[in-house]
Amino acid sequence: MVLDLISGSFRSFLKIKSVSIDDQWDQMNRTYLVMFCILSGTIMTFKQNLGSIIHCISDARGSGETFADEHSTFVQDYCAAQGLYTLKEVYDKSWPDEIPYPGVLQMKTIGCFPGRQFKNGTPIHCPDEKDLKPFTTVYHVWYMFVPFYFCAVGIAFYFPYTVFRHLSGIYDIKPMLSNLTCDIEAYTEEELSRRIDNVSRWLYIKLDPYMNNMLLYTQIIHKHSIFYTVMLVKMMYLATSVSVFYTTHRIFDQGNFALYGYDILMSIPEETSYKVMDTIFPKMVGCEVSMWGPSGQQSESLLCVLPQNIGNQYFFLIFWFLLVLIILSNSISVIVTIFRFCFIRGSYKRFLATGLLNHEERYKLVFTHVGTTGRYILHLCADHSNPKIFEDLLEIVCSLLIANYHKRKRSRDRGHSRAGGVGTKGRHGLSFLDTTV
Repeated sequence: MVLDLISGSFRSFLKIKSVSIDDQWDQMNRTYLVMFCILSGTIMTFKQNLGSIIHCISDARGSGETFADEHSTFVQDYCAAQGLYTLKEVYDKSWPDEIPYPGVLQMKTIGCFPGRQFKNGTPIHCPDEKDLKPFTTVYHVWYMFVPFYFCAVGIAFYFPYTVFRHLSGIYDIKPMLSNLTCDIEAYTEEELSRRIDNVSRWLYIKLDPYMNNMLLYTQIIHKHSIFYTVMLVKMMYLATSVSVFYTTHRIFDQGNFALYGYDILMSIPEETSYKVMDTIFPKMVGCEVSMWGPSGQQSESLLCVLPQNIGNQYFFLIFWFLLVLIILSNSISVIVTIFRFCFIRGSYKRFLATGLLNHEERYKLVFTHVGTTGRYILHLCADHSNPKIFEDLLEIVCSLLIANYHKRKRSRDRGHSRAGGVGTKGRHGLSFLDTTV
């Protein structure tokens, strides 16, 4: 029973909501990507807290029992906390001929042994180590913070939706939309008529200020507030996706995460994808343990296995493709949204097609006069309504809105006649934003 409850909650969260006030472009950000971050962070948290994070052995083989052998638990905890490293210059060496693993050298030395000779018999002269440029050490400490990072990314992608809910001013439309998605056959004629009357009354009260209020604030701000809010939220989604992609790229000091997925795809024919993965997510790393011994401070070099990166390489590969997809979809979403809001004729045709309606002048009059906020509400109703219910609903709402529109228009005309003045608006009472946005 508990498992059924959990799985049901998971499916309901993952599913694109049937009644939602934002579009499917935005739901990809706040649903699928957020769910991936939650699952990834949860799995990695369990992996880090169940069992040992790393396993280390000493480089001092053949010299008896070492400090790492005597205190294996301490050494593993020490290396996991203090940071593991690889050597940048060693990644270019041949593996396994010259090095035990990409980025790992047995000791931080040049690997030159006195007494060796070239094939022609010329002795090899080893330079003094202090005359050489030291290796570039790349520390890997980010793996401990991966669960927290995915948690932060999930919050970042959900935050624009909370902004939309608070700024749009139409979140109370969701209960009304639930009434429009009902099955006609499940209700009697009287119950259905009562539902349509209740929704039409709510919709009329919502749309009437947008159509018939001629105050300057209403015409410029309130009437088109949804346009400003939607564009702000979509730009936030785009900025968040680009910022997360760049931040993830900057986390890794070695390798190029910006091309991680692309490099993997290109390396598949040559079966060298492991090289790309091992560069960013090394499974074998070095560690140095400093301690006090009989002769003072001593260091012991260790070779450690980092099994966390076996899972990390695949989680981040999926994450790379998701981020690329989300960035592309958010960019397209911004462009599509501008076209939908700015071109009324195309938006009106889409409205008729969605609601399975035939063109009528009263529909067009209402649609062009309610501003971008009113058009957004009408599109939501058309998207989530039974076509038969929506047509009856639109008939009632349009009749009420047009009757009040003509009533106020006659009142304004009488006022202008008495004042001997001419109105500042156009022939149909449209403001500048109604003809452009």
